[in-house]
Amino acid sequence: MTRNLYALLVGIDEYVRPVSPLQGCVNDVTAIKEYLEGRVDSDGYQLHLRTLLNKDATREAIINGFRQHLCQAESEDVAFFYYAGHGSQEEAPQEYWTIEPDRLNETLVCYDSMSPGGWGLADKEIAKLIAEIAQKNPHITIIMDCCHSSSGTRGDIEADTAVRKAPIDRRKRPLESYIVSHLEAEQLLTERSLLKKTTGWNLPRAKHIFLAACRDRETAKEYTINGQRRGAFSYFLVDTLKKANGSLTYRDLFKRTHALVQSKVLAQSPQLEATELDDIEQPFLGGAIAQHQPYLTVSYHKEYQWVVDGGTVHGIPQPSGNETTLLALFPFDSSPEQMEKLSAAIGEAKVIAVMPHLSLVQISGIAALEPEMTFKAAIASLPLPPKGVVITGEPAGVELARTALLTISTRNQPWLYLREVATPEEAEFKLLARNGQYAITRPADDRPLVAPIQGYTEKNALQAIERLQHITRWTNIAELSSPATSSIPSDAVQIVIYQEGQELKAPQINLHYQLQNGRWKGPAFKLKLKNTSNQELFCALLDLTDSYAVIPELLETGGVWLKPGEEAWALGGANIYPTVREKLWQQGITQSQDILKLIVSTAEFDATLLRQNELDLPFFPERAVGRGRGTLNRLMKRVQSRDLRAVPEKEEFYDDWITSQIQITTVRPRP
Repeated sequence: MTRNLYALLVGIDEYVRPVSPLQGCVNDVTAIKEYLEGRVDSDGYQLHLRTLLNKDATREAIINGFRQHLCQAESEDVAFFYYAGHGSQEEAPQEYWTIEPDRLNETLVCYDSMSPGGWGLADKEIAKLIAEIAQKNPHITIIMDCCHSSSGTRGDIEADTAVRKAPIDRRKRPLESYIVSHLEAEQLLTERSLLKKTTGWNLPRAKHIFLAACRDRETAKEYTINGQRRGAFSYFLVDTLKKANGSLTYRDLFKRTHALVQSKVLAQSPQLEATELDDIEQPFLGGAIAQHQPYLTVSYHKEYQWVVDGGTVHGIPQPSGNETTLLALFPFDSSPEQMEKLSAAIGEAKVIAVMPHLSLVQISGIAALEPEMTFKAAIASLPLPPKGVVITGEPAGVELARTALLTISTRNQPWLYLREVATPEEAEFKLLARNGQYAITRPADDRPLVAPIQGYTEKNALQAIERLQHITRWTNIAELSSPATSSIPSDAVQIVIYQEGQELKAPQINLHYQLQNGRWKGPAFKLKLKNTSNQELFCALLDLTDSYAVIPELLETGGVWLKPGEEAWALGGANIYPTVREKLWQQGITQSQDILKLIVSTAEFDATLLRQNELDLPFFPERAVGRGRGTLNRLMKRVQSRDLRAVPEKEEFYDDWITSQIQITTVRPRP
């Protein structure tokens, strides 16, 4: 039986004044639309899309989209609502005060919400619309990349980061303008309003899963990536979906998205809610996403010539300078086992352009190419492009920093991880020379990521560049994600966390200090890996700290082989003690964050090569890498060496691997 997936996608960049415009919402909708069109399982699901952009996304059109489109979903179907735009708040009529103690409704800002006679779509109205869909019991997913805040601050769209929130609407809204009565709203929301969710959105008891861009006290950011304006939450959510083989569970989708957003932008923590907690273990969109083949196909296209049947929606990244995706080509009748060895490859293809559903390639190593030929292809290497840094400020400091960036000691070798760019829109980091000191910041603001360096000297300029290198290496490891052709299931190895003997199943792991006998006692937890697949896999577990350290010693010798059904405990089953350091705590810092990144591979590798200390400590000495030129190996070489050198090997392998990660926040309250 064919099921139906009804999707309502809303993106608003252009608003009726005085609401400030945005720049990335339409891009976000385009990306999720292309993903659905390219990845929904056409054998089992019929996709029904309704897209509302800018002036078409009026309050009436969105309500009709719920009632006329999403409400068609039956019990075996999926209803999906995605919104990218401004969120806000409005003064709630007195009749709603019993369920809104702050006397404010959360709202989606429609295109015409601030026009005369126009209103936002309040959370109580969204609750009613979701409840109407739920009457037929379909699988319901809601994603909102917006925020709301009582401050009413607007994002500066000319800066690198803009904020998706509009000022509070202080107009007196008449009760009859709502599509839900206050009595009906109380019935829908009373039980959930007693303990308001971290998102701040009051949604109904009707069964659904909700992903939000941030907490209620935070803002949803826009920023520029690969020259395109995007919502930070939407970008990393779709990026995670594209790089997964088939459907991730909501928990796994959230874990990587949450960790990457927090590593990229300040003060934004995506949230995951479900009316029934166990539902977060379901696959995204109820399993409507098709599985990847464990290989790609290269063939001749009459318009584009040689192409591979993978594009942006399949996780193939765009080329960046000299960095691009390399494919190993094999005869079309090759078995998976034959495709693991470099010696079986008959040629190589370099990706030269990426489109939504296919990519153009340039083939080498095959003497007589004929249009009738078809090849199987496996990803041999993914691009690791240098991160952009904008250097700005006082001329004396800027000139020294530029010289340090271009050279290494006396060898005059270019840095592998960094390149200078001209504008904040192209940059990942900013090196600011101001008041006689160097500060490393994000392009959007001047808050230092690490301690400033005092004085403009060649030595200090080099130290500033070394710190940027250090942060960039950490970022590359945090961003490392599964290749598009991986045959390893995304849930092949599970991370299970226990505290005081109880498994922690919440999508966000928050561990708190406890006050005992007048002293703060730090939390402890244990961590277990379990191989749920039917093949033996090598596992490495990295701790990426918020001081930019990478620690690979949670598993003995940096990694462990797990047979099907086998388990392994971090630190041999001993407690792990996350901390908020006393020195930082005394300075008013009450939280620390660790990303636990799991790398799973069909071949053993030395994860200790990824180790790096906290900033300002000496580098570990260079060590040899024992395998080929795949993405993992290139990354490990780059961590320890500023020269990409060939390593002699008996046999090179294109290892199959995947990644997953979870973020742990440790909270030490102030008295």
